[in-house]
Amino acid sequence: MQRTIEDITAELIRLPKQDRLEIVRFLLFLDNRSSDADETDIAWEHEIAERVLAVEEGTAKGIDYDEALKKIDERFAS
Repeated sequence: MQRTIEDITAELIRLPKQDRLEIVRFLLFLDNRSSDADETDIAWEHEIAERVLAVEEGTAKGIDYDEALKKIDERFAS
């Protein structure tokens, strides 16, 4: 029986943080192997790596979900 993305996501959420970060690194590694990566891809990979490092070091600053949605609404209001 083939697993759905929802099943896989639910399983990933239950993993310890360190295991989830290792999976992210692995997935980024797979994407980095592409020979057609352009400057945008490289910039995003760098940004993601910096954010993962901030989480690992405990220096990442999160905000409340409702506050994040409010900021998004304010930024993209017509």
